[in-house]
Amino acid sequence: MSTSTRRSARGQALPLSEAQTLVTLRDFNLYARAAQLYHAGWTLRAIGEAFSPPKSRSTVRSWVDRAANSSPTVELPTAEVPILATPEFYIPVKPASPGITPLDRAKIEALAPIARKYRSGMSPMHAAALANSDLTDICKRLNDANVSVRELAEAADVTYRAMAKRLGRA
Repeated sequence: MSTSTRRSARGQALPLSEAQTLVTLRDFNLYARAAQLYHAGWTLRAIGEAFSPPKSRSTVRSWVDRAANSSPTVELPTAEVPILATPEFYIPVKPASPGITPLDRAKIEALAPIARKYRSGMSPMHAAALANSDLTDICKRLNDANVSVRELAEAADVTYRAMAKRLGRA
């Protein structure tokens, strides 16, 4: 996780006046202005799209890096700070997992080794087939209650992929 306090103006284009100023600059002046814009909060993409043809993010990144060791030869106006469209703090999209109750965890841990022995040719009344069916039912019920696939996979001691397949998310 980044420790920077810099917030990006995601999905926003540079103002037309700033873009026109940017395309007239060359060498160290360009690098310094790109760095000013980047540190003000504009994205590398937005800076690069001011040019025709657009410059790649890696190119703009190299300009920003070069500006650390240079200074502009002309006086540049203060970079315009973007109005940020994104919220200041992260807002979770998915509800938090309620976790797996100790009773359900014990059932999953008991059924999982037996269910691993299940094969499609087995009788539906075979112990492995019943364990497989019960394990699938428990896992689907918990997943519908917002328990993550990762938590279920850890409880059953299987891979994320195996649990996702069991839940029908393959």
